[in-house]
Amino acid sequence: MKTKLSIPILLSTLAMAFVAVVHAQDVTQPGDPIIASSANSPGSEGVANAIDGQPTKYLNRDSGAAGGTSGFVVTPSVGATRVTGLAMQSANDAPERDPKIVTLEGSNDDAIVDYASGTWELIVRLDDIPAYANRFETQTFNFPNFKAYKHYRWTILEPQGAANGCCMQIAEVELLGSVLPGDVSQPGDPVIASSANSPGSEGVANAIDGQPTKYLNRDSGAAGGTSGFIVTPSIGATVVSGLAMQSANDAPERDPKIVTLEGSNDETLADFASGTWELIQRIEDIPAYENRFQTQTFLFDNFKPYKHYRWTIVEPQGAGNGCCMQIAEVEFLGGGAPKDITQPGDPIIASSANSPGSEGVANAIDGQPTKYLNRDSGAAGGTSGFVVTPSIGATTITGVAMQSANDAPERDPKIITIEGSNDDEIASYDSGTWTQIVRIDDIPTYENRFQTQTFYFANSASYKHYRWTILEPQGVGNGCCMQIAEVELLAVTQGADCNKARFLTQPVNTPVLSGSIATFFTVVNGPWPVQWMKNGERIAGATSTSYTTGEITAANAADIYSVQIVGCETSLEVKAELFTPSAIKSVGFNFEGSGANGAPTAVEETDIAGIHPQAYWNNLTGGSGTTDILIDSDNAETFIYLDFQTSGSWGAGTGSASATQRLLNGMVVANPGTPATLVFGNVPAGNHSIILYTVGIPLQFQDVTYTVNGKTVYTRVVNADEYNAAPGFYRGTSADAAAPSLATYVRFDNVSPNSGVIEISFDTLTTGFDRGGPVNAVQLLLDAPAAGTPPSIAANPAPAVGAEGGSAVLRVTAQGTGLTYQWRKNGRNLPDGGNVSGASTEQLTISSLSEADVASYSVAVFNQSGSVISKTVAVRVATFKIEEALAGYWTFDATSGSTVANAAPGAPAGTITGSATWGAGKIANALTFDGSSNYAFVPNYTKAKRQIAASGWVNVGTSVFEGVAFLRNAIGNLGIGLGSTGDSLEGQFEFGLIEDLNAGGMKLTAGIGAGPNVIRVTQPGLFTLGSWQHVAFSADGAQLRIYINGKEVASADYITDINPPHSSVAWLSMGVRLDREREVITDPTATLFPALVEPYFMNGQIDDLALWTRGLSADEISKIYAAGQAGNALTTVTLEPPVVVAPGKLSVSVANGSVTIGWEGAGRLQSADSITGPWTDVAGAANPTTINAAAGARFYRTAQ
Repeated sequence: MKTKLSIPILLSTLAMAFVAVVHAQDVTQPGDPIIASSANSPGSEGVANAIDGQPTKYLNRDSGAAGGTSGFVVTPSVGATRVTGLAMQSANDAPERDPKIVTLEGSNDDAIVDYASGTWELIVRLDDIPAYANRFETQTFNFPNFKAYKHYRWTILEPQGAANGCCMQIAEVELLGSVLPGDVSQPGDPVIASSANSPGSEGVANAIDGQPTKYLNRDSGAAGGTSGFIVTPSIGATVVSGLAMQSANDAPERDPKIVTLEGSNDETLADFASGTWELIQRIEDIPAYENRFQTQTFLFDNFKPYKHYRWTIVEPQGAGNGCCMQIAEVEFLGGGAPKDITQPGDPIIASSANSPGSEGVANAIDGQPTKYLNRDSGAAGGTSGFVVTPSIGATTITGVAMQSANDAPERDPKIITIEGSNDDEIASYDSGTWTQIVRIDDIPTYENRFQTQTFYFANSASYKHYRWTILEPQGVGNGCCMQIAEVELLAVTQGADCNKARFLTQPVNTPVLSGSIATFFTVVNGPWPVQWMKNGERIAGATSTSYTTGEITAANAADIYSVQIVGCETSLEVKAELFTPSAIKSVGFNFEGSGANGAPTAVEETDIAGIHPQAYWNNLTGGSGTTDILIDSDNAETFIYLDFQTSGSWGAGTGSASATQRLLNGMVVANPGTPATLVFGNVPAGNHSIILYTVGIPLQFQDVTYTVNGKTVYTRVVNADEYNAAPGFYRGTSADAAAPSLATYVRFDNVSPNSGVIEISFDTLTTGFDRGGPVNAVQLLLDAPAAGTPPSIAANPAPAVGAEGGSAVLRVTAQGTGLTYQWRKNGRNLPDGGNVSGASTEQLTISSLSEADVASYSVAVFNQSGSVISKTVAVRVATFKIEEALAGYWTFDATSGSTVANAAPGAPAGTITGSATWGAGKIANALTFDGSSNYAFVPNYTKAKRQIAASGWVNVGTSVFEGVAFLRNAIGNLGIGLGSTGDSLEGQFEFGLIEDLNAGGMKLTAGIGAGPNVIRVTQPGLFTLGSWQHVAFSADGAQLRIYINGKEVASADYITDINPPHSSVAWLSMGVRLDREREVITDPTATLFPALVEPYFMNGQIDDLALWTRGLSADEISKIYAAGQAGNALTTVTLEPPVVVAPGKLSVSVANGSVTIGWEGAGRLQSADSITGPWTDVAGAANPTTINAAAGARFYRTAQ
C-alpha cells in the first residue's frame, strides 16, 4: 500500500492575500439601505436601481459638469463585510456617462445620516477605467483590503466623457467580498498556557470559551515579560487571517498592545515553548481600548493552513504595569484548510493528445493516483498541461497540490504556471484570454513516488477556467515526457453553498474483523467543509472526506456514523459491522499489478473485500507465475494453487484507500488475440463457483470474454473512470457476443474440476487501446450454491432529445425478479426531485428540460442475486431544426468548375484538386472521384467538442482496394503513433471504408479522437458497393454510432470530449487521406499531399454530404435517408419534438367473473406478478381491456 506524503510550501510572504472564498460574492442585495449623493435623478432612474440585481439604470446629473461628483452610500444588511472587488455594469446607452474614475470608501460608524456625513476611509481609487466596449458590459476590479466595514460609499469622480453636460449612469454596482470569517476555535479545544502563572478562576481556557470571562497571566507584568497560549482547533487544519480580541472587565493597562500570531503543522506539541513555528502576523500599536468588553478586529495576510496557533502578548498597553496581561476573548478568524475545487468529470482539455491511451488528461483530476503523461515535454523547451473548468463555477484559488506518479522522477514537474480565464468558453488549450496567477520555479525534487507537494500563494481574483502548464520537468529534455498523478487546485470556503453542495458518494456499512479498524469514505461535489458524527455527536478533528475508527469490538460495534456537509445535508447512517465469515470456504487471489495508476496494490490481511466477502486474500505479483503456500478465507493453509500466464500486469486506478479499492486496483491483462489463462490446481471434487473481478484501465472501453469449462461470458468491462463515479459490483452474464454486458465481475457456478484442475481463460476483443482487458482478482468458492439469476438488460435506454422546457424520457427493459432501479447522471446516482422523476423506476422522466440536463445517463438494476448496468446514453436539448449546428453542407450540385459550394451559413467552400467531374447523383448532381488523383479540400470548419455527426450519400465503385476516405479531419491515419514526438492524435475524426481481408470486402467505419485514444466503430457485415448507399455517423457524448440506409449497424462507448484538432490540422478532406512529412507534421505551412501509404482515394460518387457539431438522433438519420430516397435534400427534413404523455389513472370494474381495466389518456397497460416487477406490456391490450379473473391475481399499471 502506498503512503501519500504531503509537503506544504509557502511561496511568498510578501504578496497580500486574505482567506479566499470559493468566489467573491456581492455583499449587497436589493432592499439594502442606500442613500444617493443627491436627488438629482429622473424618477425611474433612482439610486435603488444600482443594487437591484437588474440592468436598470441609476443616473445622477451632478456629474454632468466638470468637477461634479455623484454616487451612493450602501449599508449591506448582512452586517460588517470585507470588500475586495467591484463589478460595474454599463447602462443601456450613452457611453460618455460610464464611470472613468471611481472611489470606494468604508465606514464603521453606527449610523450614516446622509451621503456627506460620517467618518470614511479610502479603500480603493480606480483611475482610467477602460471604456466599455458594449452596453450592459460588466467590468470587474479586484484590490487588496484587510478591513471590514459596515457602510460603503461609492463615488464617480469623473465619467468617461468628462463634463458631458448631462450626468453619470450605471446599470449595476456589485461590492464583491464576504462577511467576516468565523472563529475556528471553540470551547473545549486543546489549549496550552504559556505558564500556570494565573489566578485559579482566570485560566487560559477562558480565552476561547465564548464568554466575557478573563484569562490573566502575570508573566507580562514585568518589562519584557510575555505570555499567551497555544490552541489546536478541533476542526483540523485552518487558514486564519484575522484576530478579534475583546478587552476584559477592568484595568485597561493590561490590555494587549503588541501581539504575535504564529502557526505550526507539527503533529503534536508538548508545551508552549516547543515546536516549529512560523510567524503569521505581528500586530503593533493596537489602539487603546475605549471601553470594557470592547472587541477590536484585525485582518491580515495569510494563505497557509496550520494545525496549531500560538498567540502571544509581547507588550500590554501598560508596559511593565507590575501585574499582568489580560484578555476576555480571542477569536481566530478564518476557515478550513483549502480544498480541491475540481472533481472527476469536470470539463478538461489536454494541451495535446500526445499521451498513451490509458494515461490521458482526465487522470490528472480523477481523485486517484492514476497518471497523466504527455510527451510534448520530452524535448527541451517543450511544454504540456491542461485546462480545467470547475463545475461548481467561478472560484478563487490560493494553492495547488501536485502528486508525483508511480515512476520516472525525471518526468515530475520542476517549473509550472497556473493561469485563470473568465471567458465564457474555452475551445482549446491554446485559445482564450488568460491571466497568470502564479509561477512556481524550482519545485523541490520529489523524494518518493505518490508524494504530494503543496504550494500556497496570494490570489484574490476568481476565475471560471484554469490552465496548468509544466514549463520544465525535473529532467529537462529527458527524451520522454512529463507526468503527474494528481493536481488539486485549492480554495478556502467559509461554508458550503447548500444550493450546490451534495454528496457524490455516500459512506457505506463497512465489515471488519474484531479488533480491526474501519474507514468510511464520502465524496462531495466541491470544496465544502464536512464533519463526521458518531451517534449524533461531532467527532473532534474529523473534517476530511474519510474517517477511520479506533479498534472495533462487540462493545462499540453498534455505534452509528454519518457525515454532514456543514450547514447542509447529512449522509446516510452507517456502521462498522463485525464480520462473520461465510460458511462457504473460499480462496481469494489479488493481482497487485504494476506500472501505473497506483499499482502495485496489496490487499491487507484483515481487509474484507469482494462480492463474496472474505478476509485473508493471497497477493500475487507480476503477470505470470505459480503460487506457493496459500491460505483460505479461514486463514488456514490450503494446497490449492494458481498458475497464471497473462500478457502482463498494470494498474486500474480505483485507488488504495479502502479494502475494495485495493482489491480492484491491480490487474493482469490479456492483450487482444493473446488469451490469458488462470489455472487452479489441487481443487477438491465438487460443484464450485469462480468469481473474476474485471475493472479496467482508465479511458479504455473494451469488450472482453471470460471462459470457464467451455462457458463464455461476453462483457464490456467497466473502466476505472466509470467505476469510481459509482462504485459497485455489477455482474456480467451475456452469452451474446453482439450484446456484451457492462460488468465489474463475472461469476461461474457449478464448476467441477477435471482431475483437480479448473482452467479459466480471458481474451480482449477490442483493439486499438494501450493494454488488454483485466482480471483484478479471482475467488474460488468451494461447494458453493449457485447465486441465482441476476437481472439482465433486455433493451437498453435510447438517446433522448427534447425541446428547451420540454421533456425527455429514458426507459430500460430489464428481466429478473424483485427488480429495483437507480438512474445515474454522468455516472453519479440521480435522486428524484426538481425536474427529475422516476429515478428509482424503469423509466426516468426529465421535465422542464434545459442545458443543465444535457449529460450522459445510465441505470443500474438490482435484485437479490446481483446487479447490472445499462449502456450510457446521451440526453440533448434541441431546436428540432435539421440545420441546428450544421457546420458544413456540400450538395455537390454544380455542373462545372472546381469549387465545392458549402450551403451551411458562413461556412467556407471547398476546392477540387485534380479533375472535376460532375454528373447525376442521388439528389440532383454529384461529384465523381476517380480513385487515384482527385479529391476535395475545405480549408476550415467549425470544430466539434463533445458531439459530432456526418451524413451523406455514396456510390462506391466495385474495384476499390485497401479503403475509402469519405470525410475526415486527420493527418495520415487517425490513430496512435502519428506524431514525430511519439504517440499523438493530430486530427478530430474520419469516416469511410476499410478493407476486411478475412471477410473479403469493405466495411463502413468511423473514428473520433477522444482523449488520448481513437474511439472507432466498424460495421459487422460487408458494405454494398456499386450502388447508392446512405451513410452516417453520430458521436453524442456517450456512443459513437454508424448507420447505413437509416439503420444503426454498430456502436462504441466513450465518455470524454472529442479532441480539438491540432491548430495545423484545421481543414477537411473528402475522397482522400492527406498527410505531411513526419518531421513537419504539425507545421501548418508544410505541404499536404495524399498519403504515400494507404491514401484511400475515393472511387465513385459522393452527394449531399453534411457535418454537424452535435449528435444526430436515430429519427433524424432515418428521415434524412427517407428524404434522399425521395430525391430530396436533407434540408427538407421536418423534425417534431417527441410527445411525452403522462400515463393516466386506472379504473377497475368486476362483472361476471371478468375484470375490466381502463385508463386515462395514452399509455401502455403492463402487468406483473409482484409490485416490484418485472413489468411487461400486456399483449394486444385495448383501452379498456377485459381479463378473466380466474387467471389469478396480478398487478397492473400504465406506462408512457
